[in-house]
This record gives sequence, C-alpha cells and structure tokens, in this order.
Amino acid sequence: MAFSGDWSQPDWSLALLLAVLLSKPQAWIWLLPSIGMHDLFLYWSVWGVFPFAILSVILILYADKKIGPGQPQRWAALMLHIYALWMIGLDVLSLFLTFTLSVWLWFVFSSRREKVYVEPA
Repeated sequence: MAFSGDWSQPDWSLALLLAVLLSKPQAWIWLLPSIGMHDLFLYWSVWGVFPFAILSVILILYADKKIGPGQPQRWAALMLHIYALWMIGLDVLSLFLTFTLSVWLWFVFSSRREKVYVEPA
C-alpha cells in the first residue's frame, strides 16, 4: 500500500507502533529502532518521525514518573507524531486516518491489559 494514487491511506505501520508506545511505553527499547527503520524504508531518512519518537518516549516516561501514568501525556505524544507526519508532507486525510487508527489500536491494546478490581464482600 503506497501513499500515491487517488486513495488516501493511513500510515499503517506507524499507527501500530504508536499504539504500542501509547499503551505500553516500557517497550521503547524495541519501538525506537522499529520507528527508525519505518522512517528509513518509507521516507528514505531517519529524520522524519524518529526524532519526535525519541522526544515522546522521554515525555511519557518522565511524566509517568513525576505525575503518574495518565492520558494527557499520551495525547501530547500522539499529537507530536501527527505534527511530525504533517511536517513530512502527508496530506490531511492521511493524517486524520493515521490519528484515528492509532487511537483505536491504542484502545484495543490498553483494554486487553486492563485489570478489573472487585471489592471483597
């Protein structure tokens, strides 16, 4: 699936990698090289989304340590990646599709690990 042609496509692989980063940021050790390879193969340079991925990992891990895990830092990291894709030159519909696919996959990956606590009777 390419970005050329009449149909706008989301960045499928980046949406999947972003969803994993947002749902489990401790996996950064294998996510960052994967995002670097994504940039290298798709955009012919590692200077596309990769620097923003490094910043978002730092942002999420630092904020999780200081204020606890939460959604605001993850939304900020997601918007940082969407901004990086906009800077690369992706069209607006592809940006929107990548954003919505990332949010949906983030929800799916997070809900699988969600723990249900039952109060003892």
